[in-house]
Amino acid sequence: MEWRRLLRSPLAWVLLALATLLLAWQFLQALETFSGLPAAQRRLGLSAYLGLQSWGFAAVLLLFLTPIVTMRSFSEPLRNGSFSLLSSAPLSLPAVLLGKYLGCLLFLLLLLALPLLMSLSIAPGTQLDWGLLAAASLGLALLTACFAAVGIYFSILGTSPAVAVAGSYGLLLLLTLLSPDSTLGGAGLLRWFAWPGHYLGFQLGQLRAVDLAYFLLLTALFLALALHRLERRRRA
Repeated sequence: MEWRRLLRSPLAWVLLALATLLLAWQFLQALETFSGLPAAQRRLGLSAYLGLQSWGFAAVLLLFLTPIVTMRSFSEPLRNGSFSLLSSAPLSLPAVLLGKYLGCLLFLLLLLALPLLMSLSIAPGTQLDWGLLAAASLGLALLTACFAAVGIYFSILGTSPAVAVAGSYGLLLLLTLLSPDSTLGGAGLLRWFAWPGHYLGFQLGQLRAVDLAYFLLLTALFLALALHRLERRRRA
């Protein structure tokens, strides 16, 4: 039901079209920049360069698009009173939460296919490292799952989609700014909570257990918090 609701929403298709346009523009810019570099200045191969540029830009897009896609998942039923009917259906709350989450996640994963499809368009004319691009795509999928879990959690906290969007943006931006590369970079343990450093390994084709654990644990944490909040709302 959540998947069908998103597919019937004009806003979702506008966001997808906008993301396609921006990703295509950035992909062409990356190709133009790489082809214009002298061979002596190319420290990275084309696949690694695309992994950093295209998949990095896709991650930034997801940061801004995910809260918009997830904001109505629970805030709207809570506002119009249909959550009471939903919670009394012959479904467990974990099943309801998982259905809402997977509906949003499957829609957001459409963005995952765009960098790969664009890379396929140049495959006949160049030799790409598909292992590296597969690792970058896995990282983007894990990042999407994490962002969607955060968005779902904040959609449960209130009855206003605007509050859900503001809360999601606030936390995701905080997890971005904790990166040591940012002007507000964290120190010590705080750096571990910043997602850019964990995502960078995937962009470079590196599969590290600490990065996999980061995204899986953060996703599980916010889904668990969302389920706890739903149970409290049902008892209220």
